[in-house]
Amino acid sequence: MLQRGIVQELSGSKAKIAVGGGEGCSACNSRESCMSITGKSPEAKIISVENTLNASTGDAVELELPVSSTMKVIALTFLLPVGMLVAGYWVMMPAGSTQGALGAVGGFSLGMIIALFANRAMAGKKEYQMRMTAITEKNCIETDVPK
Repeated sequence: MLQRGIVQELSGSKAKIAVGGGEGCSACNSRESCMSITGKSPEAKIISVENTLNASTGDAVELELPVSSTMKVIALTFLLPVGMLVAGYWVMMPAGSTQGALGAVGGFSLGMIIALFANRAMAGKKEYQMRMTAITEKNCIETDVPK
């Protein structure tokens, strides 16, 4: 997953970068989805990443989450709950259709809880954090995220 942002602040070896939202959304193919779900235009978010490229305040940078990490997060967040739903159904189905439905709901709920805690645990690990990959423009005049 590739994103672009502007360095807002430097703090030691970390850089706070504004990504997404505002004018940056006009270049995104999924902007209508965000707006229809939330009912408003998304705002820029500030994320903190290691300043491995020695970027300065105002620099436009590219950030990336490795594909392997993205795939693991997607599998855990979406496939685990669905797999648990099916497992809960099959375990409880011999007792009857009502119990099968309850097993499916219970399995899905358990899968969501496991996914939530696993996502929180992964968020603290280095391989699941955005990385600065390139400085696209030095001393960017704009204050919004580049398109």
